[in-house]
Amino acid sequence: MQFFDRRPALLAAALACAVVINLWCLAHNVTLGALLSLCAGCLLTAEWLAPRRERLTAAQSDCTRPHAADNTLLTAAVAAISDRAAHVHDICNAFTIDLEDYFHTEVSSKSVSYDQWDDLPLRIDASVMRLLDLLDKHRAHATVFTLGWVARKRPYLIREVARRGHEIACHSYRHRPVFRLTPEEFRADTELAKDILENVTGAPVVGYRAPNFSITPGTEWAWKILCELGFLYDSSVNPVWHKMYANPNAPRFPYLIPETNLFEVPIATWRVCGVNLPIGGGAYLRLLPLPYMRAGLAFVNAFERQPVTLYMHPWEIDHYQPQFDTDWKSHIRQTWGLDGMEDKLVSLLRASRFSTILDVHSAHLPAAAAVPALPMEPQPLARAS
Repeated sequence: MQFFDRRPALLAAALACAVVINLWCLAHNVTLGALLSLCAGCLLTAEWLAPRRERLTAAQSDCTRPHAADNTLLTAAVAAISDRAAHVHDICNAFTIDLEDYFHTEVSSKSVSYDQWDDLPLRIDASVMRLLDLLDKHRAHATVFTLGWVARKRPYLIREVARRGHEIACHSYRHRPVFRLTPEEFRADTELAKDILENVTGAPVVGYRAPNFSITPGTEWAWKILCELGFLYDSSVNPVWHKMYANPNAPRFPYLIPETNLFEVPIATWRVCGVNLPIGGGAYLRLLPLPYMRAGLAFVNAFERQPVTLYMHPWEIDHYQPQFDTDWKSHIRQTWGLDGMEDKLVSLLRASRFSTILDVHSAHLPAAAAVPALPMEPQPLARAS
């Protein structure tokens, strides 16, 4: 402990190295390395702060007899903290579910073809009902981006989701990444899924999310098609670097997409040292420490004063899903962290208020629907970072 006290410059250098390693790992999609370097930085900071507890205790005892000027500063600080805490309490974040089963994922597609889907056992009923009960218990609602194929197979399940007050949105029909489709194929797939969902629920479907957040640079044509099909918003942008859906330069907060009438709702990120860190849920929530996720979400709510959008899949709380023969990276992506996922969800639901995308962004969506026809100038509704 005393070693760090006598050499603060060495501590600063060690922390700087941890930050550099972390950024390099994130840039090269080395999740485990990024996690280890983040943990190393936290441990170094803890080691440095520990010997200062006695001095902090002494300083706190001095605060029991502050001077008049100190009272003014203390009162202002308390008021600022109280104001920020009240604002965070008022913020309602968006909770979203990508309703698909274990064999619909990109990882599973390496072992299972679309022609085999009908022959595999569906396990989605039990996991969806557990999620619905969990949301009911914490008085939360979700936007449920539903696969058209699942709605065709399990219409009663989708009606139950809607009956409990959750929003039904579209997640394509066959779960194929947009960048692997032609515009004609994308239109046909999306239109089919939208028709099935609207026939099942008897209500309009106005939200869309692409499989694997696959509306990336080069596929912007998909937004115009979504607009023509009657969607009001899209949530297909995850502004982080990823081998599958690299989109790190996209705006981090909701905005109107240029040359469309469509409102974009990106997945949550935490911007640190110019890099967007993933805190939006899914595999990141399963594999990364819960304190890291909670700290990032709290930072965006408290300091950037923005609601966040989280996502997850029903199969992520299914501990006993069948295993496929995949490489070790794919095995980690789909199976690690399943046991603790439900506890992490409970912690997040207790810490914040959550509702549907329509509820959270209701003040902006009418504007998105009422803007003039093409073309139009970009009209961001929130600061882009």
